[in-house]
Amino acid sequence: MDFVYLFRIVLRRKWIIIGSAIIAAAIAWYLTRDEKYTYRSSSRISTGFAVPDQVRVDDKFTLYDAEVKFNNAITTWTSPSVLNLVSYDLILHDLKSTEPFRHLTPEQLNYPAYKSINKEEAIKVYEESSKNMTMLSSYKPEEKKLLDLINLYGYDVKKLGQSLALGQVARTDYLQAEAVTDHPDLSAFIVNKSFEEFIRYYKGLRNTTAQESVDTLKSIMDKKKQELDEKTKQLTGEGGGDLSGNESTQGLIADLEKDLTAEKNKQTDAYFELRKINQKIAAFGSTGSTGNNNNNNEEFIIARKAMNEAYTEYTKSGDAADLKKYNQLKTEFYTKFPSKPSTETKTADGLAKLKEQKNDVEVDIDASKAKANTIEQKIYSLKGNVNVNQSRDARSATLQEEVKFLEDEWKDAKQKYTTAYYKSSSDVNNFRQIQEAQPAIGPEPSKRKIMVAMAGVVGFFISLLIIILLAVLDSSIKTPAIFSKTVNLKLISMVNFMNLKHKHLRDIVKGHIKEENKIEKQRNNVFRESLRKLRFEIEKSGKKIFLFTSTQKGQGKTTLIQALSYSMSLSNKKILIIDTNFCNNDLTVQLNANPVLETITIDESKEPLDKQIKALAKDVGAGSVFAIGSEGGDYTPSEILPRHNLLQQLHSITDDFDYIFLEGPPLNEFTDSKELLQYVDGVIAIFSATHIIKQIDKESLNFYKDLNGKFIGSVLNKVDLKNINVI
Repeated sequence: MDFVYLFRIVLRRKWIIIGSAIIAAAIAWYLTRDEKYTYRSSSRISTGFAVPDQVRVDDKFTLYDAEVKFNNAITTWTSPSVLNLVSYDLILHDLKSTEPFRHLTPEQLNYPAYKSINKEEAIKVYEESSKNMTMLSSYKPEEKKLLDLINLYGYDVKKLGQSLALGQVARTDYLQAEAVTDHPDLSAFIVNKSFEEFIRYYKGLRNTTAQESVDTLKSIMDKKKQELDEKTKQLTGEGGGDLSGNESTQGLIADLEKDLTAEKNKQTDAYFELRKINQKIAAFGSTGSTGNNNNNNEEFIIARKAMNEAYTEYTKSGDAADLKKYNQLKTEFYTKFPSKPSTETKTADGLAKLKEQKNDVEVDIDASKAKANTIEQKIYSLKGNVNVNQSRDARSATLQEEVKFLEDEWKDAKQKYTTAYYKSSSDVNNFRQIQEAQPAIGPEPSKRKIMVAMAGVVGFFISLLIIILLAVLDSSIKTPAIFSKTVNLKLISMVNFMNLKHKHLRDIVKGHIKEENKIEKQRNNVFRESLRKLRFEIEKSGKKIFLFTSTQKGQGKTTLIQALSYSMSLSNKKILIIDTNFCNNDLTVQLNANPVLETITIDESKEPLDKQIKALAKDVGAGSVFAIGSEGGDYTPSEILPRHNLLQQLHSITDDFDYIFLEGPPLNEFTDSKELLQYVDGVIAIFSATHIIKQIDKESLNFYKDLNGKFIGSVLNKVDLKNINVI
């Protein structure tokens, strides 16, 4: 498609396009004349989805999780369940308040939806439905009346959904809730109430779902705990209650063996000490001591021995009574034998001290032996327990692994239960209305001008699109450029369309007509110039006899032959027109020619041919243009013309006529033109600019291309000069 041609088409119809835009804008202005003012109220809600205020039980967090939560919250907020609760709040407000948001018109007050309602009963049902968060059913007649009343007030779910808008504030975890209505207080009421009802519904929904999940997890946790306890009890019964018992016993045995070794070393040291003391006592020898001293020494030794034995018993038992006994004997000992200056000899005093030391060492040795025996008994007992436990190790090891596995499962179930428990109680509590919706101070800017402008723009582009679409879908050969691309035949001239009503073609060609305006004058001039160009191409061809034909009827052959003949007569050429279009003899009718073609016979016994032609041909152009008509009928030239007919002798009369023009019928429907081809020197194809090239035309176009030297060219007739920007 030629874009220049499209531009010209649009430019020619610019007033249609502009008019369409103006009409669309006017219609929009009229339809929006009763546009009501609207008021916007908004509120912001913190969700805590992306940056929660509470301490998270589970540290895992993704932006995808936050996005899903936002979408779920928005979907729940705008769901019919929540909006129904808001509609109950609105209708209750208008029914109970002295200043309702909306007043019914007198016409609406007479609607059955209002007259059939008991106000008190309706309020009671609305309050009950709101409290229980249940939806009224349209299948129940009484509840359907209540729903019709809500619709009458304009508080139904559909309209509330259109009034309420919800979205996420960019780059935050806030939700923005907005409502636009015809009343400022109503807008604020819808936003605030919708948030309250959303929290109430969302909390109930979440609590129910979360409680089911928590109960399930708790049941799983308790079951795992029960299995763990049973397996632990079984392990304890096998002597493996303490999982580290054997290791602890072995450690205790090692510690006791260390203590036993230490006691034996202590005994060895005490024996060496006792040996030294005995050697010192032996060194003193026997000294003749008095009986009194001997008696005192014996009492001293007995008291000392009793005290040491009490100490040994206390060491073994660790009993408080033994300790008390030891302290009493110790006090008596030091009371009987106080430390004071003695009149005894130095030798007797030293010997007594050595014996006292000996007695102390012997007591320490006895105590150490007793302690060592106790340690050995404990070691033997513990080793016996270890031997018993080793016989149970195989079964205890298996039970121990099972206990460990069940313990891990129980801990995992407990962790999931704890996470779900805290999560269920924290999600709903995250919502905070940080900005309560307030009634708007003024109405929203009117969109009437924008709507009118948009209507004008839409009307403009729709009309433009329709015009372009029609031009694209129009496949007629409207311009020489389109003709060349579509037909691909030589174009020798273009003839513009002429309105011949109340005009004579001869006067137009000769320029003897008075033009009404400049455009008409320009159109006539282009018509004459087109004929002159065609006349030049014919003269340049050097041929005398021409057949004018077309692919379809109505292409303008008859008019064009007459106009061309008149144009050539202006250059002093003598033209003979022969109507050979038997199926449609318009030339004969329009020129009022004698219909004698079928009867003309060339016979030597008759008058010469040139005299017959002069007698039969009618002068239609002041001695320059002559015409021979035909009777016309449903036949071809070969069927109707005599054996020696006029067409066979056309070249013999070229001395009397400069050019001879024949009109043939359409090639698509008749074969006459193909039969006439033998009588002519050249063929000129006539195409109308309004003609659409179809598949049937392809054969005729191939016929033109196969004429070799006889095809002179094509003439594009009936061209609209506006399409080629001539006028």
